[in-house]
Amino acid sequence: MPDLVVQADTLVLSDGMRGPGHVTVAGGRIAAVGLGRHPRPDVDAAAGMLAPGFVDLQINGAAGADFLSPTDSGLRAAQAYLLRTGTVAYLPTLVSAPEPRLRAALDFFASRISRPAAPRILGVHLEGPFLSPARPGAHAIQHLRRPSVEWIARLVEAFPGVIRVVTLAPELDGAGEVIDYLGGVGIVTAAGHTDATYAQAVAAFDRGVRLATHVFNAMRPYHHREPGVVGAALCHPAVTCSLIVDHVHLHPAVVKHVLALKGPDRVALVTDAISAAGAPPGQFTLGERVVRVADGAPRLDDGTLGGSVLAMDQAVRHAARAASTDAAVRMAATTPARLLGLSMGELRVGLPADLVVLDQDLSVRIVIVAGEIAYRLEA
Repeated sequence: MPDLVVQADTLVLSDGMRGPGHVTVAGGRIAAVGLGRHPRPDVDAAAGMLAPGFVDLQINGAAGADFLSPTDSGLRAAQAYLLRTGTVAYLPTLVSAPEPRLRAALDFFASRISRPAAPRILGVHLEGPFLSPARPGAHAIQHLRRPSVEWIARLVEAFPGVIRVVTLAPELDGAGEVIDYLGGVGIVTAAGHTDATYAQAVAAFDRGVRLATHVFNAMRPYHHREPGVVGAALCHPAVTCSLIVDHVHLHPAVVKHVLALKGPDRVALVTDAISAAGAPPGQFTLGERVVRVADGAPRLDDGTLGGSVLAMDQAVRHAARAASTDAAVRMAATTPARLLGLSMGELRVGLPADLVVLDQDLSVRIVIVAGEIAYRLEA
C-alpha cells in the first residue's frame, strides 16, 4: 500500500504542465506519477498544482536567525519559515568572517546535516572570504582573504562533506589553484563579489567555475566594450546564473533578458535572505554588519544592499511573470538540484518525495518532505 497519494489539477513536470494528475509516495520516495484522477487520494488539491519543492542555494538566515551565529531555537524558527515558503532543501550561507567564527558555524551545521529534518540541510555555501575588495557588497573588507588552497583545505578536511559551494573572485591571485582544488574534491565553485574582466571570467569558467552568484550584483558591471563577468556568465554554456528576483536587486526586464539568454536550465532562483526575512521590523545583522530593511530590502547605513527579505515562493511568482510557471519551478527546484549533482527537484519516479502544493496564484498550501506532510496552511 502507498504511504500517500497526492492529487492536483495540475502537475508541474520537467517537460511542462499536465493535469489533472497524482503522485504516489512510498518509503519517502515518488513511487508513481500518473495523469488522471485517483479514486482515493490522501491529499486532493482540487484547484491547485503539485510541484517539486524548492531548493535555495543561498540563504544567510531567516525569522530572526543568522546562520553565522546559529542556535537550535533559531534554526527551528528559520526552518519553519522556509517550509511556509515552499523550500524543502537549502544551503545555509556564511558570509566572510574570522576563521574561528566560520568554524563554529560549520561545526554546528556539520552535526545537523545527517539528521532527518524538514527542510533538508544539503550542506553549507561559503560566500567568501576570497572576494574582491573592489566589490565587497555588505561583506566586511577586513575579513576578506587572498585565495589560499592551504586555508580552504583546512576547512574542507575538518568538515568533510559539509561545504558544497564556495563563492570567490576568480581574478584574485591564487584563485585558479583554489578553483582546481575545489573541483577536485567535488565542491561547486562560484564567481561572485568579483571585479573580473570578461577574459578573466571566461578563463575561470573554462577552468571549472560553474555558478555566477547573484548575477549583476556585487560584480563588475556589463559594458559594451568590456562585458566583464556578467557578459561571460551569460554567454558561457556551462555556467548557471543565480538570480535574486525580488524586484530590488534586478529590474524585471533584466530578469527577462537573462532568461532569454540562459533559459531556465541555467538559471537558479536564490533568496540571499538574511535574518530579517519573515521577522518583525527591527535592526538585524549580516555577519558583523548592522542592516535595516528599507525600500523592500536590507541595507547598510550607506544604502548598500545586504542580502534580501525575499521568500522563495515570492521569487517563483516573480519569475513566473517573467517566463512561465513551469520555468519558474524549474529554476527554483530542478536547476539548483542539478547544479549540486543531486537526484531531486523533479516529479519523477525514484526521487525523494519532496513536494509542494500551490494555489493557482502560486501561494504555498502544503509542503511534503520525504513523503511526510511538513507544513499545511490552515484554512
